[in-house]
Amino acid sequence: MKIGFFTDAFRPIISGVTVSIDILTEELRKKGHELYIFTNSHDEAKQEKNVVRLSGIKLPMKGLEAFRISKVTRKRIKMIGEMGLDIIHCHSEFTMGRLGRKVAKKYNIPLVHTYHTMLEEYVHYISRFFEKPLQYASRKYSKSFAESVDKVIFPSKKVKDTFANYGYKGDFEIIPTGIDINRFHPENINENDLKNLKKDLNIAPNDFVLEFLGRVSKEKSLEQMAKEVMTVLKRYKNTKFLVVGDGPDLATLLKIFKDNNLSDRVISTGMVPNNQTQLYYNIGDLFINFSLSETQGLTYIEALASGLPILVKYDDNLENIIDEGLNGYSFKNDDDFITLFDTLYNSDAIKDSYCENCIKSVQDYSKEMYAQNIFNVYKELLD
Repeated sequence: MKIGFFTDAFRPIISGVTVSIDILTEELRKKGHELYIFTNSHDEAKQEKNVVRLSGIKLPMKGLEAFRISKVTRKRIKMIGEMGLDIIHCHSEFTMGRLGRKVAKKYNIPLVHTYHTMLEEYVHYISRFFEKPLQYASRKYSKSFAESVDKVIFPSKKVKDTFANYGYKGDFEIIPTGIDINRFHPENINENDLKNLKKDLNIAPNDFVLEFLGRVSKEKSLEQMAKEVMTVLKRYKNTKFLVVGDGPDLATLLKIFKDNNLSDRVISTGMVPNNQTQLYYNIGDLFINFSLSETQGLTYIEALASGLPILVKYDDNLENIIDEGLNGYSFKNDDDFITLFDTLYNSDAIKDSYCENCIKSVQDYSKEMYAQNIFNVYKELLD
């Protein structure tokens, strides 16, 4: 099968979308399928086989500088249409998604679309002044794009329910993004690599590490997270806060701790290569997140696959991921964070049992199952 992926987020941009596409591409190629990725140009992009990069204009908004906008032209539609794709799978609703949709319609190719991102959560990057009207417009556009494809894939029930509220009644499947579970398993991590990384980051053997890994941006509820983490750092002197990742609001987050004289207890790594994230998960003791903007929570699954319990803000995307008291806790009120943290921190018996429970809880999120479920959608449409 000859498959075309269309995405606005791809290497060197590091995101959940990029990870999802990488995993799916690798697994489908293992099955003998031919994959092409159509994406935007990027100043730091390396040439890759079957990756077609199209020139575009840089976005001027803070936090979106890595993305591009390019034209959907007849020449590009014709060039791609003549490649003889069997399936087109869009992973974006904008430049590349519109291009993929045009090709699919013109050449009568089955069209699949995965909703990776809740657009209304990100409109503040465009304008804070017009945030409400932009949220309304994003909901209308998301629904319209979904109605224009043959099959929509939602990564979680949360996203499906959101689109039901938009009024979407089209054909869909709920297929969570999979991960390479074995890559994160503690037994497959080199102990010397872990020791060296802890040394480089100034993490002592008896330090208890709270860890956040992901895009450091406003929609992750950074101020609320900083407030509760500071309470932990002040209460327990052997705790440290590890921030793995980068984003438009990293400096703002770090300044909060600096202003409260806690900078020496906060470790910021900046962006790390995706093929090294398993090391960072495995030096943590507890994964935390206050975000309500996650479509699925891929980092939650990666943390659990690493045997790392999670303490996160409750959201619908946690359904079938968190097993309260066995692989972590969720909280609805921020004030409950410290109470639940105390429970985890002070009970060695609970902590010792977590690693096994965490790993067991994510077995259904393997990359192999993910690819097979996606392939079944392709086959159904072609049949």
